[in-house]
Amino acid sequence: MKTFLLSSHLFLSVIPALGDSWIQKADLGGNGRENAVGFSINDKGYIGTGSATNEGFSKTFWEYDVGLNAWTQKADLAGAGRESAVGFSIGGKGYVGLGKIEDCCYTDDFWEYDPVSNEWTQKANFPGGKRASSFAFTIGQKGYVGTGGTNTIKKQDFWEYDPTEDIWTKKANYGGGQVTGSAAFALGGKGYAGTGRDFDLNYRNDFWEYDPVANIWLQKTAFPGGVRTGSVGFSIQGNGYIGFGETLDTSFSDFWQYNPSTESWLNKSDYPGGGSDDQVGFAIGEKGYVGTGGASEKEFYQYSPDCITPTSFITSNLKPTSVKVSWDIVPGAETYNIRYRETGTVPWVKVTSQLNYKKLTGLSPDTEYDWAVKAVCDPVSNISSDWSATQNFTTKPLRLENEIFESEFLLKILPNPFSDWTTISLSVKEPSQVVIELWDLSDRKLATLLDQAIEEGNHEIKLDRRGLAEGIYLLKVSMNDLSRTMKVIIQ
Repeated sequence: MKTFLLSSHLFLSVIPALGDSWIQKADLGGNGRENAVGFSINDKGYIGTGSATNEGFSKTFWEYDVGLNAWTQKADLAGAGRESAVGFSIGGKGYVGLGKIEDCCYTDDFWEYDPVSNEWTQKANFPGGKRASSFAFTIGQKGYVGTGGTNTIKKQDFWEYDPTEDIWTKKANYGGGQVTGSAAFALGGKGYAGTGRDFDLNYRNDFWEYDPVANIWLQKTAFPGGVRTGSVGFSIQGNGYIGFGETLDTSFSDFWQYNPSTESWLNKSDYPGGGSDDQVGFAIGEKGYVGTGGASEKEFYQYSPDCITPTSFITSNLKPTSVKVSWDIVPGAETYNIRYRETGTVPWVKVTSQLNYKKLTGLSPDTEYDWAVKAVCDPVSNISSDWSATQNFTTKPLRLENEIFESEFLLKILPNPFSDWTTISLSVKEPSQVVIELWDLSDRKLATLLDQAIEEGNHEIKLDRRGLAEGIYLLKVSMNDLSRTMKVIIQ
């Protein structure tokens, strides 16, 4: 364990974490590039512009389909080719702007991409002036762009973009001062930015949080990987991630996870791809994606966070031959594997579930069982959590259905017979799915009085005879897998 001194009163423990993974995907279509922009819209990713092989300052754009693991070239950016621009998405549209358009020159133009029509539309120019190497992120339905600069000027201003009105609004200056090449992401309604290179050309590792409601920047736990510029940032599953980048004489492949609740960092698996720095990254669903990073570099990788072992186990609806087992939802889990066996035996029976619960059937009455569960986060690449701690339950003894029903579910109808109305009183010993229906003797359903999950305890339902003639009716009651019928008499 390493401990980094961050200030006179703040310490950070850095603990390497295992279980996350990088998986190589299809290379970016077209030419390799560096200092490109990227963003995601729904389940598609987009990479374009940058300094590209055989293109120089590029305007080409490519779309990545996760399901097909394939790239398709889309319409070129309508503005000038560029590198070190910013890109983000809002409400099903992509946005690209700023950047270096020639060795000597910069731009402040701003463009919207519609993936449905595959068209670019020019929007209001960025009002902060021409620049490159800014950072950007999206919070809600607003985009945010800040800092950056030119060969001679570095900025610390920060702006909000409203795509509905096509308006830019100046916000509080970035807390880290005048910098270029910072990494950024948005998470939980807040924006985060850090690292970069300042006005005096010093590399930085400070880290800041932006609150759009209060319009303030607050300094947070510094990035522990060391000073650098040109890093990648994105957020998935409630955590932020920053990695890679460079200093004057070093390129980095390390990768770090930020937990906003604890303001702590964890060292994750190093990036295995090529490229020295200036990669582009974005998130799609529960996975991160990173690629490019060199003038001829086209490699593209998917990042999967740790697949967390399930916790908070519940066994319910115990019957002689069945039981329901459940656990907390694991972020990023696509399915769950459940195993169970009679206690004291060796072989496990294994089943799967798409949800965070499973009904186990075909059990033996009055028998103790073991069970455990693990999350499967990527079935194709066989990425899963460890098995949970083993849990236990004992099935109910084999009894007649009415005996089981009465032991777990008490039902009374008073008065019965009745003339105007009666009260149905029920008491359950555990949360149960209960259905109560009124039928006539010709086997015709007249009404559903209750159909819902109810908590343990006592409950009452009023039955009014309005519209019902005198006679005998049937009250059909089902609880979980059990059912019972009672007579109701109106006189």
